[in-house]
Amino acid sequence: MTMKKNLKIALFIAFVLASVAGSAQTLSPTVISSSGGYFTSASASLSFTVAEMTMVQTFSTANNFLTQGFQQPEDYNVGIIETAQDDSGVLIFPNPTTGSITLNYYNNGNSESTIKLYNMVGQVVLSQKVSQLQGLNTMNLDISHYSQGMYMLELATLNLKGETVISYHKINLEY
Repeated sequence: MTMKKNLKIALFIAFVLASVAGSAQTLSPTVISSSGGYFTSASASLSFTVAEMTMVQTFSTANNFLTQGFQQPEDYNVGIIETAQDDSGVLIFPNPTTGSITLNYYNNGNSESTIKLYNMVGQVVLSQKVSQLQGLNTMNLDISHYSQGMYMLELATLNLKGETVISYHKINLEY
């Protein structure tokens, strides 16, 4: 009798564990898609997501189809905001460039400025000290020997108080 009782208890425990494991909920990772939408009419509704990599399952009967998968409710945009006018008084042209750029900037006194060009990894690929005069300064830079891509130009100048003023400018180098 004890063996039968132990077997019944073991089967009962196995049944409880199997039912708990079978009804356990799993959470899927967040899915971000590039686009999508939702449309509805009197007879049907449609929601879709574009460029979403997910596992999709479809069920069908004679008159109905049901496809299920992930749906991302928000739309996230990522980008760099372009400023219409530079507040620092620095003008760089042409941008995008094929290698030669002109840099125009105003200075309040005679001093030395530093120009650095960074690649998108953050490495300094060009560092140059330039004597600047009071008023409009114009400088031509040849960056044609660098790889095509986006660069950040750093211009460090001195104001009338002797403080260093640093401005950053995005440059697109295209071939």
